[in-house]
Amino acid sequence: GSSVVWVQSSLILQKFSDASMLGRVMSVDYTLATLGEAFSAMCGGLLQDDAGLSAEEVSFWMAGVAFGTLVVWAVYLHVVRV
Repeated sequence: GSSVVWVQSSLILQKFSDASMLGRVMSVDYTLATLGEAFSAMCGGLLQDDAGLSAEEVSFWMAGVAFGTLVVWAVYLHVVRV
């Protein structure tokens, strides 16, 4: 799922970036992806350790956040394209 989107967005970045800036643009892309993964892992750990949630509950809440992001993005795209 998300890997396909990331590959597609990486190809779009490569296509529309100036050749002299391509390395910088791609490094920012990879950096933001890595920071997102680290932030997600940190939030999951904090929810388990400090909030006392089980792994299943953390997965449920993170799925809810992902679904909420999907809804916001879909509404944004619908408004922009219409």
